[in-house]
Amino acid sequence: MRSKSSQWQARWRIDPKAGLAVHDSGLRVVLQDGKGVAENAAVVAESLIPRHGPHNAPAMVQRLIREGAQLLIDPHARGWRGAA
Repeated sequence: MRSKSSQWQARWRIDPKAGLAVHDSGLRVVLQDGKGVAENAAVVAESLIPRHGPHNAPAMVQRLIREGAQLLIDPHARGWRGAA
């Protein structure tokens, strides 16, 4: 049985030249000083609240920021197979 998190990398589009990772949710992550920073974290968190609740949305956004940063640092080592 697959976990709900399997193939999480497929939900990201990466533009290595721009240093940008964009999630299906619309979250846009860039690296600053080696750490992931979301350009629109508050907007995405608000959009997640109706489905996941106000207590879960901030944690979900933080996880997505970490995922985006991982993929920007070394996408292919983490299984990303999408087109740049």
